[in-house]
This record gives sequence, structure tokens and C-alpha cells, in this order.
Amino acid sequence: MSSAILLVNVGSPKNASRCAVAKFLFRYLNDRRVVTLPFLARTLLVNGIIIPFRLGKSAKRYRDFFSSGVPTLLHHAQALERALNEQLPQGTRAFVAMQHSRPSLAGVLRAIRREGFDRLTLIPLFPQYAEATSGSIVAKFYEKIVAWSALPEICVVESFYGHPLYIRALADTLQGYDVAAYDHVVFSYHSLPITHIARVEGTPRCYATACETTSRLLAEQLQLDETRYSTAYQSYMSPHEWLAPFINDVLAQLAARGCKRLLLLSPGMTADCLETAYDLAYEGRKRFIEHGGETLDVAPCLNSSRTWVKALMEIADSRR
Repeated sequence: MSSAILLVNVGSPKNASRCAVAKFLFRYLNDRRVVTLPFLARTLLVNGIIIPFRLGKSAKRYRDFFSSGVPTLLHHAQALERALNEQLPQGTRAFVAMQHSRPSLAGVLRAIRREGFDRLTLIPLFPQYAEATSGSIVAKFYEKIVAWSALPEICVVESFYGHPLYIRALADTLQGYDVAAYDHVVFSYHSLPITHIARVEGTPRCYATACETTSRLLAEQLQLDETRYSTAYQSYMSPHEWLAPFINDVLAQLAARGCKRLLLLSPGMTADCLETAYDLAYEGRKRFIEHGGETLDVAPCLNSSRTWVKALMEIADSRR
């Protein structure tokens, strides 16, 4: 039986020009699962307020990121695709797509359809399920394949926040750090509107519970007791309506408590991107030092590491 494994991330602008950034923001923020308002309200808010007011700042951040020489999200995706295909058995092939940029989900699905695989496994590259990420990707996936005349066997992996090999892969990203030498370890995740959390609270798809579970399991793997680590959330838009505690507040509070050396990891991001390389490594470090800290090290994401490749193979295989 021939099998395709489709890995999907959100994507990013192709470059730092205002036009490219605006195009990406338009595609991303007009997704009804990202901004969950009725069509007219969402259109007016996103295109009349959010994008015009955020475009300049967003373009500057992307210019700083692209000019830094740090590998982009697309670079990491392509490296992961190559690494997986080097390890997968004959008859199984990995593909990578982006929902709001290239290579597009629609284009990659056309390539998969042409090759006539017997089985197709979809893995959104977000360990903790959220409607704005995994939920949106899964919905778009079914929208694209519904017209196929001959469907392969379909398997969808909506989350894997507690998978043992995912946790092990996260721990392995810290092998180059002496964890015991840090005063504290912070696990930072992308924040979400409280309304997104409320709709699935108490269910297996609850994002907040998934993040807390990942933090706990990772702390156990690293042998950290509950006083040695914190869970925080980054990239929020409103301090009153988004999931907290926010990373900026946590960094300031830890510095005020006398923590001098912090280690930070973003378990919800499977590949380094603008948020990890700029928001956390640059702006987060700056804030921590401004409040009295001395050293903030940001560990790399999973990217295309050996243990992450092994974890993905196991995650895909376990759904057979």
C-alpha cells in the first residue's frame, strides 16, 4: 500500500515587502476560524482596522527577521520534508504545504492526487489543537478533497501534545544547555482569544489544557519540579481577552524575583519562525534584561531534528 504523509503549517510572507506582508495578513486574518466573527464584521475589522494599523509594524518585524539570516519557516519545512523522506520506507512519501502561503495546500494536494496514493495522513504541525490552526487546516483539507472521484484511505492527526516521542524530541532540543544551571525555565505558547478557549473548554480539544499538559510532561522529562518552570503565552492582541499569563509579564516578574538566568522554549512551535527568533529571542531577552535579568537563552524549536523526524514517523504510523 502506498502512503502519503502531508504536513501542513500556516505559512509566512514570501519576503518582507509591505505588499507580501499585506497579502499574507489578508489571507490569514480573513480565515473565519482565525477571526471568528460573522462575515461582514470580520471583513470590516480585519481589512478596515487590523491590517491597515498593523501593516507597518508587521512589515518592520519581518524586515528585521529576514535580514537576520535566521532560516525561515519555509526553509525548516523543506528540510523536514527531506529528512523524513530519507527515513520513510519505500512506498511512503512526505509532503509539506502551507495554508496561507506557498507551497499551497491546494497545489500539494493536486500533486498527491496525481500520484494516486492508497493512504493519506494529514498532520497539522501544531501539537496542541486550536481552531485557528489545526481546525482551520483540517477544514480546508476536507474542502479540497471532497470533489476527488477516488478518495484514498484518510487519516487525520488533530493533535499530539502528549505523545511520548514528541515530548522526548522537545527535551532533546535542550541537550546543548545545562538546564540545572538556569534559575528558571519558561515554556511559551501562542496565546488565543478567550472565546476560542471557551468553546472547547472541558473537551479533549481544549487548547489551554493541552499546553499545560505538554509543560507538565516536559518538566517531568527534564526532572523539573513545579517551582522551576512556568507556562506563558505570547503574541496576544488584547490583554483582557486573550489567554494568559503573558510572556512579557512572566519575564518581568521572574526578573523582579531575582532570577538572573532563564531558559525559554516554545513547545507549541514545531519550527523556528518570526515569533521565536524575533519576539522571544530578541524582544523577550530585551525585556528580561530591562527588568534586572542577565541571561535569557531561547532553545531552538524541533525544526528537522533527528528525534522529531522519528516522532513524526511514529505519530503517522500509530494512526494506521
